Amino acid sequence: MRYPQLWDAVRTTWHRDPAERSSPARVLAEHMNHVLINRYRREWLGGIAWDRYAGDARRPPANRGVPAWIDGVEVQGVEIDTDPLVYGVGASLGQGGVVTAVLPRDELDYIRIEFAKRP
Repeated sequence: MRYPQLWDAVRTTWHRDPAERSSPARVLAEHMNHVLINRYRREWLGGIAWDRYAGDARRPPANRGVPAWIDGVEVQGVEIDTDPLVYGVGASLGQGGVVTAVLPRDELDYIRIEFAKRP
């Protein structure tokens, strides 16, 4: 992926069975890794690490309890705000669903981060 694509910025994930891998923090970390590897290959300091945000299983990769907006309603979300290139935010949709967004830091001043469910 040489050019940023909208469908890479926002991702909805569903897991049948709840597990650590299906947590919003873990899903967001995997989404950030995907975007960084595919969009920021040259800019990524320290080379390519396929699990940059997977981290230690005992330490969560994301900040929890941050506000996220879904259909105009504030919900408890997660964020990863440590990367110099991108910012990530996500939230649980219930019933195994997780929504995440990974956005370029250069564009954050022009973006209002809100999610909407399809009818």
